Amino acid sequence: MIARKMINRKLMGITAAVALATSAISGAAQAQDPIEMRLSFHESSSSDTWKKVFQVYADRIEELSEGRIKVTAYPDAVLHSVGDGFKAVAGDVTDVAPAYPVYLAKSFDLIHANELPGALPMSNIAAVRVVNELYPDFYRKEYERIGVYLGQYSVTPGYDILTTKPVKSLADLKGMKIRASGGKITETVKRLGAVPVTMTIADAYTAFQQGVVDGIILSTADMVTFKLHEVGKYNFRIGIVRVAIPSALNPKFYDALPDDLKQVMRQAGMEASANYAAMYDTRTETALEEMNAVGIEVTTPSEAELEKIRVALEPMWEQFIEQNKDQTDPSAQELVDTLRELSAKYSEMSDDEIAALFESEPVQDMRP
Repeated sequence: MIARKMINRKLMGITAAVALATSAISGAAQAQDPIEMRLSFHESSSSDTWKKVFQVYADRIEELSEGRIKVTAYPDAVLHSVGDGFKAVAGDVTDVAPAYPVYLAKSFDLIHANELPGALPMSNIAAVRVVNELYPDFYRKEYERIGVYLGQYSVTPGYDILTTKPVKSLADLKGMKIRASGGKITETVKRLGAVPVTMTIADAYTAFQQGVVDGIILSTADMVTFKLHEVGKYNFRIGIVRVAIPSALNPKFYDALPDDLKQVMRQAGMEASANYAAMYDTRTETALEEMNAVGIEVTTPSEAELEKIRVALEPMWEQFIEQNKDQTDPSAQELVDTLRELSAKYSEMSDDEIAALFESEPVQDMRP
């Protein structure tokens, strides 16, 4: 069990330097009208993700800026769908929004390494630390070429499979139609012997309910968030892949900020990524409790069965390197080597130790 109170204390304590810097704001600056920032989000304002991550993020920006930035929130997908995050930020519809590479898969190359099977550590906060360390050298260039900056960088928990038919082994998945989000997730479903049906999460419930798909590959936490457990009856907990869920930042908004408020945005983004990990720890536990309460059968594969899954998916690593062989600065091989090195490193550390690094060793050059 993760010592969340300790993690949360550390996460809230990493703002000391920024607080000291922002306390020096002049009286004249405070008298100016606040800078407006639009924050949009596709989930409900009642969701844990909104309340424990994005609402906290908004509040911290206002707090750290001492009111010089005023955040106007647009949850509930009122400004744009989950699949249009990049378009909304680059098109100046919003200033900060979730913008997931998996929904714009063909526009990205190296960043899809995060979705390779077993690429990231089992721990949520360890996985967040790995992708944040990789971002400056390996992902930043291709993320920013979409016309956005990075607001914060998180990942989902490992993906499981929820179905309407019993699944206790890899063989049971053969021929099943499984909703996937695109990119390496779609490839993963195919290699597991199922038939991938690519769609956004917004369309998944109806497709599942109407039998368009037999199952969904998604984190167990998000299965309950999106009420998919009302349809599916069997949870096959393979936890084999994660998906990057960063938020994009509007360059027009960010570039106009004075340097001290740019630092506020960096600090709030770093906290948000860590809060995401802690939120997902809690949500996964709660989701399993809710599934148990409604009688969903949860199957954790044996080690032998997991080895079959790993063998089926292992060729994706070499395929990734081959598909990106034209990438030279950096190369796909360099990314894979660094990814595996960091994952091994942080898999050996406790969650409390990793949380402390957000204060003692913050990742540099995440944002302009």
